[in-house]
Amino acid sequence: MKRIHLATSLALAATLCFSIAQAASDAGFPKGWEGWPVLKEGAIPPKAEPIPGDLPTIVKETFKTYNWVNDGKGSAYKIRMNPAHKDGADGPAAVLELTDIKALLVTEHLLGEPLYGAWSSDGKDLAEAHPSLAPKVCAACHSGYGEACVKGICNH
Repeated sequence: MKRIHLATSLALAATLCFSIAQAASDAGFPKGWEGWPVLKEGAIPPKAEPIPGDLPTIVKETFKTYNWVNDGKGSAYKIRMNPAHKDGADGPAAVLELTDIKALLVTEHLLGEPLYGAWSSDGKDLAEAHPSLAPKVCAACHSGYGEACVKGICNH
């Protein structure tokens, strides 16, 4: 009886670990991000506010994806680039800092491939906090705008 109970417990633990691993950020927390230069600042409009039609498509989609933050009030943001990052080299590359909610949307590279993550500014993994923060959502958007996103880094 103990063997069956132990086997069931181990199987349950493995399933839980696999589920947690699937939902966590793929990109690590970017140590020193606060010192990275700010390339751009702006604001994600509140959910109730119309998104201007003259913006690039990737910007409109980003606003639609994240206008729920801060109880639907949107958020100021800063885009920061790691000055030590060199064109697709391994390591942390960029963060979209959502300043009003103290969250970081992170892009890093591993073996030249982009990875994504969502972190609080103090290092808590937020990838499970909302479906739009999952790495697969980031990857879908960053790979869907070839002209605006190169090697996982988007500009506009």
